Amino acid sequence: MRHLICLIIVCFLGLTASAKTLVVCTTCAYKSPQQALAAASPGDLILVKAGTYLVQGMIIETRLNLQGEQGAILDGGGQTILNIHADSVTVRDIQLQNVATNYVEDRAAIRCNNADYFRFENVTIRESFFGIHIEKSAHGLIKHCDIQGNNLENQYLESANGNTIHLWYCKDATIEDNVVKYHRDGIYFEFVEDSHISRNWSEGNMRYGLHFMFSHSDTYSENTFTKNGAGVAVMYSTKVLMFDNYFIDNWGESAYGLLLKDITDSELRRNIFENNTIAISADNSSRIELTDNVFSQNGYALRILGNCEANVITRNDFKGNSFDISTNSQSNLNDFSGNYWEEYTGYDLDRDGVGDVPYRPVKLFTSIIAQAPASIILMRSTFIDLLNLAEKITPVLTPANLVDNKPLTKPANDHLYRRP
Repeated sequence: MRHLICLIIVCFLGLTASAKTLVVCTTCAYKSPQQALAAASPGDLILVKAGTYLVQGMIIETRLNLQGEQGAILDGGGQTILNIHADSVTVRDIQLQNVATNYVEDRAAIRCNNADYFRFENVTIRESFFGIHIEKSAHGLIKHCDIQGNNLENQYLESANGNTIHLWYCKDATIEDNVVKYHRDGIYFEFVEDSHISRNWSEGNMRYGLHFMFSHSDTYSENTFTKNGAGVAVMYSTKVLMFDNYFIDNWGESAYGLLLKDITDSELRRNIFENNTIAISADNSSRIELTDNVFSQNGYALRILGNCEANVITRNDFKGNSFDISTNSQSNLNDFSGNYWEEYTGYDLDRDGVGDVPYRPVKLFTSIIAQAPASIILMRSTFIDLLNLAEKITPVLTPANLVDNKPLTKPANDHLYRRP
């Protein structure tokens, strides 16, 4: 056994010693990254000096590192720049640009296919149809990348823009500390499992800041989703953990901070929802724990449809929303106990922090608006206040059992709030 270990160490040292650096510049032996790649062996470093290099469809089929010095730019001339088909490829400290829209193929600054242990760090991408497009790969890292689609001609045309970071049939990926802006979706997961999305800034994307489809056992935390068409959509997925995120200023006719569509067995904790048209829209979603979140200054804080059941909504703060809860059903199959409602006017005689009078968060006016949207013009009128009061005393049109029997008299999560 000792001889085997020694042999492995000797082989490793031999491979390390044989790795070489191939320098690319206008006056170097290698004038382009393609020339350096043709001469590279597994484990080599291709170091690109400052300058702009035309790189179209460069295919990497061996383990290597591609690194740029300050000012190094790879220009695709409209084509995909890097095609990676090997494990353990690293790309770092370089700018990629100019990948044109194409309606036949998914062109991208970086495309990975069946390439495990990929690593992309400190990569800047500009004017690219897709930013980073990854298929059937695992154990990868995307970190400290700045990816912005700033093609003014196509900035409002969804079909002319791909996704910033796109993963399809992948697992065990880590995406952290990136800036993703001005594409169709900021980060897109389809059939992705056991992956982590942390501390990213997603802004100005036309459809979603983050989009899940059929992706299970994933976690996203400490991200900011702001001014997107909609903040996040989690669809047809299970066991998704959503912690410590900011959903801010996702505002528009049909915009929301978070869409939950056909998801189960998931958790939302310590998230901030502020100034969204609809903070959370839940449809056919069950067994979700919604705990210690803040809903502030939204149009609708939580729109939960009648096909949602066995969800636990507790210790959340509802402050300054036009409507705290909206539903399309007169029944309730979820637990709404122990939340703070700013409009709660009950008393707490024993001063235990829990109101002695139950609170009904669904307003009659919410049901009226669902039937006649134009009635929103009456929102601040005395007549509507009287209708809501009457419905609160004797529920007829709102769910009689959608009630918080233990409303908190003070916010539970003021210590969490800070605007990023």
